[in-house]
Amino acid sequence: MLTSIRSTSRWYAKKVARFSFAAAAPLIEPFSQNQANEPCVRVLTYHRFGNNPKDPFCVTPEDFEAQMSLLASERRAVSLSQVLSFMNESESIPANACLVTIDDGMRSTLTEASPILQKYNIPAVAFVSSNLVGRELEDLPEAYLNQEELRTLNECPQVTIGSHAHTHRSMGELSITEMSEEATRSKALLTEYVGTTVNAFAYPFGMQRDFNAETDAALRAAGYDIAFTSMHGPVTRHMEPISLPRVKIEGGESLAMFAKISCGAMDNWRLIDDHMWRVQRVRREIS
Repeated sequence: MLTSIRSTSRWYAKKVARFSFAAAAPLIEPFSQNQANEPCVRVLTYHRFGNNPKDPFCVTPEDFEAQMSLLASERRAVSLSQVLSFMNESESIPANACLVTIDDGMRSTLTEASPILQKYNIPAVAFVSSNLVGRELEDLPEAYLNQEELRTLNECPQVTIGSHAHTHRSMGELSITEMSEEATRSKALLTEYVGTTVNAFAYPFGMQRDFNAETDAALRAAGYDIAFTSMHGPVTRHMEPISLPRVKIEGGESLAMFAKISCGAMDNWRLIDDHMWRVQRVRREIS
């Protein structure tokens, strides 16, 4: 009972913090990473989809559809290939462009998200941990995609499959050899599973302690063209394409909040990210 109360209290505290931060965005703008208002892309991070109140990693299908409808109506959704072309300065993008990404490779990516992406013709990248394909773990709210489901997802014209490492461990805490294995093995297995080359990577956890110059080098050596962290912020042309920021989308937030976030209201949450690795480390040690 006490654990449940603490969990609920943390959930409400986080929502108040995010809402307040988004509302204060105009005041924080002077500290923005994109002070010159360069063209940019916001890479939106999702995890799973369903009706799980108080789970920030789970967005309801109804909310996800409303969000994708908004991006479609405003013509702001871009594909991974467009982002790569943008980074190479060979393509322009719409104002407040967004790339949809979905981490972990949970089954609801196929059953809930994919039909909505197809309905609104929204490009997306599904980042999958190759060693977890087909796993059903008791402590998780849903199963991971199996190989057949992963191939079905890959057949969706709107979806590109990317790597979320092999075993979903923090890359930054591994040896050089292990980093290389996580990068190369996941790329090879996922390419084998779906029949198309996997060239994009998203760091598991993706906070400060989870990536560094050595992990970036391992990804380049493995042949990845682009990689994303979980540090907040917009993607601009001058950035290193192997460690790009993203913006987290959480469950339990209004469409108005999504509209603000997708236009930059949470870009400067990176000021919080810079200190979150300490909390993240404690939670991993406890678990």
